[in-house]
Amino acid sequence: MHLQQVSVSGEDFVGLLGFATDKYAILAEKFPGIEALGVPELRTRIYGTNLIGMFCCGNSNGILLPYFVLKSKIKELEKFFSKIDVKIGILPGKHTALGNLVACNDSGAVISPKISDPNLIEDVLGVKATVMEIAGHEEVGSCCIATNKGFLVHPDAEDDLKFLKRIFKVEGMAGSVNFGFPFVKAGLVANSNGYLTGLGTTGIELGRVDEAFGFLD
Repeated sequence: MHLQQVSVSGEDFVGLLGFATDKYAILAEKFPGIEALGVPELRTRIYGTNLIGMFCCGNSNGILLPYFVLKSKIKELEKFFSKIDVKIGILPGKHTALGNLVACNDSGAVISPKISDPNLIEDVLGVKATVMEIAGHEEVGSCCIATNKGFLVHPDAEDDLKFLKRIFKVEGMAGSVNFGFPFVKAGLVANSNGYLTGLGTTGIELGRVDEAFGFLD
């Protein structure tokens, strides 16, 4: 099954609590049992919170962390990645909600104009980083979630689809999660194998997500 609808301690915005790539998933400790992602998982906390998906982002090549991450957390990640070739990068600066500011897959990255050092992001993720807004929003990571099979973007971003397809090198669609919420990253944890979303995501929205991520023949 490529789809799991889950609630984490009553929270449907599961994308704030974790993220996934085709090599690994980093999830909050209280996630229920997961099968859809099909990759090694690390259950952890960051800055004493469960907001893994808000503070962190990454692709199969690397993971980006905010400046305040503790050395003990870096060691935990290094141990987890000991058998996986994943680069760890620490992004300086006052903007720390990296999951809200970066959308990426293994082919490209879209980054917010708020980020001052795109070169570091390119080095860690191993892809070209394009600075842009999505649907007029600087929080591009909140507006878009991409895998190596497809992407879902803010419902007002129809005009950005063509450009995003060139960046991520996959097809994508506009949609929503959790009964009409437009900032789609907050409601999804996804990779090429499958995705997690909240219990509030409707059947119509699930069909849209399935199509966007390439799960419909």
